[in-house]
Amino acid sequence: MMCLALALSILFALGVFNTEKGNNLSAYVTYAVVFVLTWILSLIVVRSYERHLMGEGYNLYARIMTAGCIEFIVLCTCGYLAKYYFSRGILISAVVLAVFFTMLERWQMRRYLYRNRRRGEFDYATVLVGSPQGMSKMIDQLTSGKGQASGYKPIAICPVMMFPAADGKHHYRTYSSEELVQLNHDNQLDNLFDFPLIPFNSRFAERAQLHGAQTVLITDVLNIDSEMTRAFSLAVEARELELAMSASVAHIAGSNIILRQQSVMPILSASLSQYSLSTRIIKRFMDIVGSLLALIPTCLLIAIFGIAIKLEDGGPIFYAQERVGLYGRPFKIFKLRSMKVNADKLDAQLAAQEGVELGATFKVKEDPRVTKVGKFIRKTSIDEFPQFFNVLKGDMSLVGPRPQRDYEVASYNSLYSTRLLVKPGITGPWQIGGRSNLSPEEAEVLDVNYVENWSVLTDVAILIKTVGAVFHGDGAY
Repeated sequence: MMCLALALSILFALGVFNTEKGNNLSAYVTYAVVFVLTWILSLIVVRSYERHLMGEGYNLYARIMTAGCIEFIVLCTCGYLAKYYFSRGILISAVVLAVFFTMLERWQMRRYLYRNRRRGEFDYATVLVGSPQGMSKMIDQLTSGKGQASGYKPIAICPVMMFPAADGKHHYRTYSSEELVQLNHDNQLDNLFDFPLIPFNSRFAERAQLHGAQTVLITDVLNIDSEMTRAFSLAVEARELELAMSASVAHIAGSNIILRQQSVMPILSASLSQYSLSTRIIKRFMDIVGSLLALIPTCLLIAIFGIAIKLEDGGPIFYAQERVGLYGRPFKIFKLRSMKVNADKLDAQLAAQEGVELGATFKVKEDPRVTKVGKFIRKTSIDEFPQFFNVLKGDMSLVGPRPQRDYEVASYNSLYSTRLLVKPGITGPWQIGGRSNLSPEEAEVLDVNYVENWSVLTDVAILIKTVGAVFHGDGAY
């Protein structure tokens, strides 16, 4: 990708606009060697070649953009130290194009990877360790359409029972096949009997390897602070098997973990760097600049479709509704009206009629309240354009969880309520992840994961992916 970017940059700079300049082959060879090597090193530094990263979505693109920033700095430094001054036009355009081309390339590779994983290829053979119920649920998740994208293919199980002992510590033993049959009285554990059983003992890692395992996935039961789990993890990793653990979205996995050796005892502290004052200032600056730039072209579209809305039923063009924002503070959200007047008063009635729950993810696919113009502006997300005024005002951000109403917030559990720790956004992981086609559980995971892991660069990646999601239109209704 860097070679392609460099070739286009040289062609653009010399072959098109400056044809009178002579060609210096040795200079171009030096460009190619230095640019390519430093680009690969930059991608290594941001860990873009790590296992599983290809399936992580916008985090991948954020790392590539970070690599582009590193590449630019490294090239400038190399040129200064070697007294070899690269053409500024070629340097800037090559780095920008390399980032763009690499993102396109990785996007195509992800699509290829997902297609093949649905056919059972490119998977990591995985042994599941945990309670029968936890493993059964995990098997269902990993073999579902979206779960296959993770690349973990169950090949064996290790059902574990935890019980307290006289020494006050937790001990573990393996369920026998007969005990599993007895537990399966309601047939909810049927999927466990499709896999061989590996005992939980000192030879576990050896036997997992004999089954062809590449990964050991702990679903539950094992305490990460127990001596048994520490010994188990050492045995697994010593045989070059990947050790993975199922973690809830509330886990501190997204935090910066620091081990502090205090005089009394070692203390493990966690912090989320994206909530620092400096990062919040950068995000707010992006919101102001982005909303101002977006309002220039969107004002014309707002005017055009505002007239169409007025002509259709004579009602108001804009729709203002109270939503819940940062830290639970209410604010007025602005949208182009896509429903009949006073449609929001029929929410409960429509939910009962359609047999769906009136809660945080309440959506009806064929909503009878949507007008003809409204159907189009919802599909294309034009109805959301007035929200750039909300962003400029500071009630919303360009990127974040979607803003919701009081009754929706009232249905949050303690974990989902963490979405109120960030400003709601015009776009976010929900919009690029499938929108209204997502189940409530999937939407919750995406939103809480954003709260835990957002950064300036992931925001940029989400904004880029939103363009494709809007044109695709999946889940927009």
